[in-house]
Amino acid sequence: MTKIMMVIGLAVLVSGCSGILEKQAPVCSGTALIAGQETTVQIYGVRKVASQTQYKAGDPFGWRWVSRSNFTSTTCEK
Repeated sequence: MTKIMMVIGLAVLVSGCSGILEKQAPVCSGTALIAGQETTVQIYGVRKVASQTQYKAGDPFGWRWVSRSNFTSTTCEK
């Protein structure tokens, strides 16, 4: 019985996480200067916190919210 409950619990956990693993389409892109090289970064979200614009940036930022100041330019609307 315990093994059955563990399997059910694992199935629920995996199915709940499947939405996180789905690929999200980028809303715009940006150019960041990383290690002295210009790198194109996909941006998956835009938000304003206080008066600061933040972008949810993919690699190499690890899909985290980062400040607009990390980019030299973007294709996002202002």
